[in-house]
Amino acid sequence: MPLPALSNWTQTRVGLHQTAQVIGAINRTVAEPLPNWLHLTLRVIPEGLITRPLPFGGELVLDFAQRAIRYTGDPAVTVPLAGHTQVGLADALLAALANAGHPLSPDRSKLTGNTPLTVDAQTAEDYAWVLHRVYSGLARFHAGRYGWMSAAGVWPHGFDLSFLWFPKGNSEEHDPHLNYGFSPGSPGFDRPYFYAYAHPLPEGLLETPLPPLARWYTGSWTGVVVNYDDLVGESDIEGTIERTFAAIHAAVVPLLVASQK
Repeated sequence: MPLPALSNWTQTRVGLHQTAQVIGAINRTVAEPLPNWLHLTLRVIPEGLITRPLPFGGELVLDFAQRAIRYTGDPAVTVPLAGHTQVGLADALLAALANAGHPLSPDRSKLTGNTPLTVDAQTAEDYAWVLHRVYSGLARFHAGRYGWMSAAGVWPHGFDLSFLWFPKGNSEEHDPHLNYGFSPGSPGFDRPYFYAYAHPLPEGLLETPLPPLARWYTGSWTGVVVNYDDLVGESDIEGTIERTFAAIHAAVVPLLVASQK
């Protein structure tokens, strides 16, 4: 099936993003540190997003279609999004976890949303399907690369799915790398998009030819953008994602490697 259009997307995107931030704040409190801050990421599943196993058992699941956060431990807990703001949802989830025997005090300084979470059920279900297919395409591209790479995960602060590829054995975020990802929308981008960027920026980057659908972006950051809307109607979305990123990789890697000599 081709990708859905994700019409009237903004309110649902904001609602799901704010909910992911609630889970992310709790996860940050208990997760064991991993390289490149990967302990802060959420994993993609068909239902939506899930934390890694929590130290006291179970996981937190953001179920897009059900519009709820589920704690899978014993006792299991479900907290619907309906009727909550971001602040109220954090209150409700922390109270539910405390009642389950897991009192927590996460940093809530960035959980300030005070308008009702508005998440359309069909749009959220569509996005769960979209995100899982995008993850599958990105995973196929990831599996075909050689070298040092981070795992792909969704970052709650930006709500984007991404991973890093390193041209050398060093594998920390300050080392030279390429970042490949998918964003549901961000400042300057009202619609979802795929992206790739190099750090540091190698000379001659913007003169490099790109594959079909891809374009250079030089606004608040510099890199490659592929509009989600340009892929709506594609029947082999995983293959298109894999091939497009592979072509970008082939074009940019020689420049990044040469810049480090």
